[in-house]
Amino acid sequence: MRVLIRLALAAAICSTLLGAAPAPAPTGVTADAAPTEGQEYVRLAHPVKTAPREVTEVFWYNCAHSYQLEQPLDDWAARQNPPVVIRRIPAAWPDKPVMTAYARLFYTLDKLGVSQREAIPVFHAVRDEGMDLTTEQAVLDWAAGEGMDPRAVQQAYESQQVQDETQAAPALRDAYQTDEMPSVIVGGTFRTSPFMYQEGVSGTVPVVDYLYRHSSGH
Repeated sequence: MRVLIRLALAAAICSTLLGAAPAPAPTGVTADAAPTEGQEYVRLAHPVKTAPREVTEVFWYNCAHSYQLEQPLDDWAARQNPPVVIRRIPAAWPDKPVMTAYARLFYTLDKLGVSQREAIPVFHAVRDEGMDLTTEQAVLDWAAGEGMDPRAVQQAYESQQVQDETQAAPALRDAYQTDEMPSVIVGGTFRTSPFMYQEGVSGTVPVVDYLYRHSSGH
């Protein structure tokens, strides 16, 4: 039975140990068997107007599954010709200040042009080392340890652009009609996530690949 993980269960699900054995290869995505709509992926009730090949990920820095998916999804994107640029959207809800704080961290790094480079270090700090990067001072201390200019980080963190993007993050996530972390949306129309089939994270990239290759405009 497909397991749908909603926000109320997100914290528990995202606490899954990263050291677990890799899941087996997905059974529904092979050369002979395509993923099934309504099972391995869904069509958004209200598609978001994007480029046909835009790939968007909704993620959270304190989610183990987001951590697990980060590198495989980037590796897949780099193998495409031309390479795919993954658009990241930090999962945030207006009444979840911790998630809002991590959204602000993402937009700070994005403004500095290092959000992709620093993604794995952030995940490592939060998930593996148990660091709390939800305050400005904590972010500045962590950034200094990463060799970043604390003054530049502070300016970005406090900038109006980052404040505006952080405030808009919940509505942006809601536009993609997702409350599972991580979720990947292709072409603003099709959404998949590790929670839509038993294969979990290891089954996500093959479904994304299928959706990418079969969306209109390729």
